[in-house]
Amino acid sequence: MSSHGNEKTVAIGDLEDNRSWQLARSGPPAAAASTPPPVDASILGLYSFGATCTLISLYNCRASGVVVPNVVVGMALAIGGLGELLAGIFEFIRGSTYTGTLFLFYTGFWLSYAAILLPGTGIIAAYADHPDMLGDALGIFLAIFAFVTLLFLAVGARKTIALVSTLVLLEVTFVLLSIGNFTGNTTVTQAGGVVGVITAGGAFYIGTGGFMATEPRPLFTLPMGVL
Repeated sequence: MSSHGNEKTVAIGDLEDNRSWQLARSGPPAAAASTPPPVDASILGLYSFGATCTLISLYNCRASGVVVPNVVVGMALAIGGLGELLAGIFEFIRGSTYTGTLFLFYTGFWLSYAAILLPGTGIIAAYADHPDMLGDALGIFLAIFAFVTLLFLAVGARKTIALVSTLVLLEVTFVLLSIGNFTGNTTVTQAGGVVGVITAGGAFYIGTGGFMATEPRPLFTLPMGVL
């Protein structure tokens, strides 16, 4: 009985080895390939942030001579706002406190920034007689987001090189834009726009790396770097 049991075990082992070899040669079977990939809502959040950040940063750079950034309102509401809102909610459902908090916080940034630019709110119009005060008010507004971004950076400092690098760039972007509004120096604001475009690139990089990771046979992979 014992000897027969051992022979059966060896036979199963041989079968498993042979199956592993076949998978290595031919890839996963059709049934496995049709298995839905794991849901990662952070990809939506990263792409939403990257797209909206790219647009406003190009305006801050005065690309094509654009000096009135109000077109960003639509994207800030629908993409940066709604896209990151959904991503944040689903990340909380998944149990990810960090990414859920991050996406929902920056949802608040895009929605509040859109509210400032919308004529119907009367926010900018309230400073019509005090343009310098508007600059100071926007400088304080951006400085607060710079401070909270620093907190996100401190909490996420042991995650990945890609995430930390993107948060550092975002921090620099907020600081430069804040200084530009306080001083009225358009060169500093344009520098903030340039760094903002690079920041958006970091968000797209992380998002694309995560997107590829959900595919069973990705075309390529992107390293995130482990700290």
